Amino acid sequence: MIEARQLMLRYPSGKTALSGITLQIEKGSFVYLTGESGAGKSSLLKTLYGALRPTSGQLNVQSLDMREAREGQVRTLRQNIGVIFQDHKLLFARTVFENVALPLRVQGWKPDRLVPRVRKVLEFVGLEDRLWSYPEALSGGEQQRVAIARAMSSRPPLLLADEPTGNLDIETAHRIMDYLVELNRHGTTVIMATHDLQLMEAFPGQLIRLHAGSLMSENVSFDEAIVGDTPEGSGIDTGALL
Repeated sequence: MIEARQLMLRYPSGKTALSGITLQIEKGSFVYLTGESGAGKSSLLKTLYGALRPTSGQLNVQSLDMREAREGQVRTLRQNIGVIFQDHKLLFARTVFENVALPLRVQGWKPDRLVPRVRKVLEFVGLEDRLWSYPEALSGGEQQRVAIARAMSSRPPLLLADEPTGNLDIETAHRIMDYLVELNRHGTTVIMATHDLQLMEAFPGQLIRLHAGSLMSENVSFDEAIVGDTPEGSGIDTGALL
């Protein structure tokens, strides 16, 4: 799914955000990006969906060379990547339905497919009754669930999440993690930036540790790093959702 070799990212200011990152992420993985604030987690995610281009080294995402790719190729790649931003990035002038439908409209889905798909993903995140609400009328946790529904609406093979549980209460954070784990069980590769050790203990996955823009360790099992039990199923019935 993703392969990086000596990946470097330097901002125009001269600050080095990523320094010599070499890693490989297999299809179907659930991966945590960990590290202190400023370690490079968000910068790495941005290179994975093409918001930032590597300064040097190699980065292939779904077989696309992210240094050499044309803008049109990157736009096409983004249609196969779901992104959950730290600040949601919802369109407050549009309803919940319209926010979730946006990626499908970009891909040219017809209404007879689009409408039932949007309803299904909103049902999955427990917001089927907020279809025509506007984001400003929702709580922070509900807005995050809309962002998850939007990211998963087009059945992306890769989902990137930047601190998706930040500033949420424990119950809401665990519910959001339940959704991400269920997506992963249905084949979506999930890469999540977080520094929440409690969540990583409750929902074990592979770890990629960053420090000051450098890779400290790759693909370490959380079971090996911290003793913790895998939680019982969330009770979410995804059925044929994906």
